[in-house]
Amino acid sequence: MRGPSRRELLASAVWGAAATAFGVRATAVHAAPARPAARRRVGDMTKEQWAAFVRAVRVLKARGTYDALVKTYADDFAATHANGFFLPWQRRYLLQFERELQRIDPAVCVPYWDWPLDSRAPERSVVLSKAYFGGNGSAKHDQAVVDGAFAGWAAKVPRIHPLRRSYADGGKIAPWASPDLIADMLKNPDFQVFNMQLEIHMGAVQMGIGGDLAQSAAPNDPLYWAVACFGDLLWQMWRSRHPEAPIRSAYGDVTEDSRLPRYGDTVAGVLDVEKLGYRYDAVWPRTR
Repeated sequence: MRGPSRRELLASAVWGAAATAFGVRATAVHAAPARPAARRRVGDMTKEQWAAFVRAVRVLKARGTYDALVKTYADDFAATHANGFFLPWQRRYLLQFERELQRIDPAVCVPYWDWPLDSRAPERSVVLSKAYFGGNGSAKHDQAVVDGAFAGWAAKVPRIHPLRRSYADGGKIAPWASPDLIADMLKNPDFQVFNMQLEIHMGAVQMGIGGDLAQSAAPNDPLYWAVACFGDLLWQMWRSRHPEAPIRSAYGDVTEDSRLPRYGDTVAGVLDVEKLGYRYDAVWPRTR
């Protein structure tokens, strides 16, 4: 197996720095649908909804749109991680992906993975079962994912390779942030702290699953969208609890007036999800 590239090492370094240190081109926004279906939790989707999502993702892949989005993420990684742009930029990036999906099927929304609910034994999550995103990569096949909806998926950034996963503890994944820990995190009214903490917890999920998800081109693994979408839901929950809290971060000198790398939207312009044209199916936390 090849060694990690310089860019891939940067991904681990940035997450590590955030944990220890505390932690452009414009793209037009497509018109939002009048009232889209809510983003739903993986596992709560009907079989038809899940199949429609997978089908739309595969069409984007075939058209080359998907890999262009992965390159966008990789190219902007350093500018949008370990600073105050993390949550606002991820929201705008998720929105771009969702709009592309809806060009194919207007009823499709990005699903989310309630990963704290599976924190004790992540490898047993239904999300990582063959019914959904598939599980660990096969050691006999260069850690390629061989089951689930994206088995046989060919990643292309920065070079062509099979979609890989490599659980950090071999056949298991070390526990990550629990629902109680996330609930406590939501109580903090300081955006800079919340943004930093959530990036670290999302990074722990991605590093625990390993493979492509642990690299700076993480969306090579379609599982990325479900992980990041839940992060966006948590930010929405935080905003609902602290509606007057200012968006301020010394990391990147980010304020509501700051413009998102690449997109050019202001941070203030991505704070209201209803105005962006999407919503979530429920509030958090939820039980099984």
